Amino acid sequence: MRNAQFSLVATLLGASLWGFSGTAVQGLFERFHFPVFGLVTVRMLVGALLIFAFAPRAPRPRFSPLFLALALFGLAGSQITYLEAIQFSNAVTATLLQFLFLPMVAAYEVARGSLRWSIRWTAILALAAGGTFLLVVKIGAGSLGILVTPAGITWGLLAAVAGAFYTILGGRFVRESGPWAVTGWGFLLGGLVTLPLGIYSFRGFTAPHALPAEIEMVILLAVVIVCGTVLAYSLYLIGLRGLPPTEVGVAGAFEPITAAVATYLFLGLVLTPIQYLGGAAIVVAVAMLGLGNRSEGPPGSSPPEGGPT
Repeated sequence: MRNAQFSLVATLLGASLWGFSGTAVQGLFERFHFPVFGLVTVRMLVGALLIFAFAPRAPRPRFSPLFLALALFGLAGSQITYLEAIQFSNAVTATLLQFLFLPMVAAYEVARGSLRWSIRWTAILALAAGGTFLLVVKIGAGSLGILVTPAGITWGLLAAVAGAFYTILGGRFVRESGPWAVTGWGFLLGGLVTLPLGIYSFRGFTAPHALPAEIEMVILLAVVIVCGTVLAYSLYLIGLRGLPPTEVGVAGAFEPITAAVATYLFLGLVLTPIQYLGGAAIVVAVAMLGLGNRSEGPPGSSPPEGGPT
């Protein structure tokens, strides 16, 4: 299998695992009131240990200011903002809001000269903005209200910013040290930084006492750590090694789709028709982005400095 095809498959699988694990996160919040910073700390530190124990050995990334920024604002920041968005809305809405990172990455590539602006890009951003509007508002007869809490919207948009930062910067370090080393050391650094807040957040947490509830919580944690942390982030970085950031983002369209299906099957959550329409608009915008990003690059252009070769 060619490198680009392998990267595409890896990205699709990683995005699907992210969407599936978002449902597990929502279950931890609703069923057990698991603290956000506690979950971020546990998933990053345990994820790092699993990678160091089982993943192929690779050289340690250089602990430069950029790598520290990737670990803190990219890896840890994307998780904190995404989990907070789930807590104040739901897994599907948080995932779709987070997906707005892709127009941000596209704007960065345009500024760097990797993509040429066109009518297509105007339509893409209009669809993304319109879809977000439909996702978060409640439209009634002669009335207009907010369907998602302002906090949910804010955290979702911050998750998009963190996702864009992670996508743009991640490719550089993957080329140097490989996806497993970048993910493992990034998780370790991010987990150590959030450790004090993680420990403090458990002060008001009460673990379940019944054995079935304990088993359920452990299973949900395992899904979040293994599927949504170790595998999802590593597979996403593998995608960045062989594809431009915008194409990786297009393949990531499986994340909101998987989140919607999993949330419906396991939690019974059904969005309003208007919300589904807004989510569909965002996914269409992403698909349009993927269809046009190769052909619209200017002659002789190269991926941005943080992207793959």
